[in-house]
Amino acid sequence: MKKSFLYVAVLALCATAFVSCEPNTQMTDGTKVWPAFNSDGKCGYINIKGTFVVPCIYDDAALFSSGLGRVLKEGTTDFTLSFINAKGDTKITIPSNAWVNPFCEDMSLGQMAEGSNWGFRDPSGKLAIAAIYEDVNDFSNGAAIFVNSDGKYGAIDKSGKIIVQALWDRLADFSCELARYRTGKAGDYKYGFIDKTGKIAIDASFPTWDIVWSFSENLAPFASGTKEGFIDKKGNVAILPLYDEVGFFSEGLASVELNDKWGYIDTKGNMKIQTMYDDCTDFWEGLAFVASGTTWSVIDKKGNVKFGLGDYEPEIGFFHNGVTLISKEDVSGKIEYRYVNTKNEPIYSVLVDGGPKAPQKVINKQEKKDKKLMKHTYTLGKTITVK
Repeated sequence: MKKSFLYVAVLALCATAFVSCEPNTQMTDGTKVWPAFNSDGKCGYINIKGTFVVPCIYDDAALFSSGLGRVLKEGTTDFTLSFINAKGDTKITIPSNAWVNPFCEDMSLGQMAEGSNWGFRDPSGKLAIAAIYEDVNDFSNGAAIFVNSDGKYGAIDKSGKIIVQALWDRLADFSCELARYRTGKAGDYKYGFIDKTGKIAIDASFPTWDIVWSFSENLAPFASGTKEGFIDKKGNVAILPLYDEVGFFSEGLASVELNDKWGYIDTKGNMKIQTMYDDCTDFWEGLAFVASGTTWSVIDKKGNVKFGLGDYEPEIGFFHNGVTLISKEDVSGKIEYRYVNTKNEPIYSVLVDGGPKAPQKVINKQEKKDKKLMKHTYTLGKTITVK
């Protein structure tokens, strides 16, 4: 399964698992402001001209979703999270030391008080689903996975109604109307899929794969022996396991690796961009990042190089509303973080020296296969510990 960028500057509890079939609401939100920090390490939001439209008064700022940006202020012994609009007006205030995730599918997973269980707020700030869960994921594909006191997994809809009874040893988030389930013991796990009624759609006894991941654009990566390919929603092999690794489909293309080189195939298995790169990201807004050695470039879906990053490297790995974040480190150890548009024109940059860190890239192939995958979300700010 394709390794990828994970952004964990401020760790989100109960982060959603796997890539959703529907585009993540944080990536599709059309609010054209972007989180940025100044040289003092304080966070705010910039517009397309690189001007701060929300001043740098926060210790963390997340990408907008559902028209709201989650921000954090950290005190000497506590912290406070809130949601603001693009003008900087506070719309929702969260109780001190209570954690809350950015909105996903118009629902924000969070605590209602410090140390409480988890529930959901809607964009008005009202409690939409009571905080009765010790362990629950963000919404994905219209459902949220929860774990009961017996360690069994189930799912609820946006009304809080249980749509999948908590009978499962393990469930990944729903995507393309299906959720992966796992059964068996360590070393001999089996994987299948259920629908939103809890009915088995693809049985785990299906012999095609050793492991399978969640669906994206109606295809799911699977591994058979040392090779990987894709199945369809009936469990049939759609793309033969010919590759050393594969990624998820995004905008009709999926990254594939052969002999330590990456390229892209379409949903029919046709090679659209030859395996010639040392690393790559998913396509989003028609563009992807590819690496040749230590040099990164931006390509379009035909494989044409739009521009090279030179000494810079991608920090968030995708374009959002036509803007992305890149960085480079100089010989003195100072790091420049720069927002650029799709023409590689600088929007905003800041130079830091031993101060706040931009989102860190964490690449761990085995961990990514076995554990949860972060959705396309990023924050800028300080790392704090949530107890």
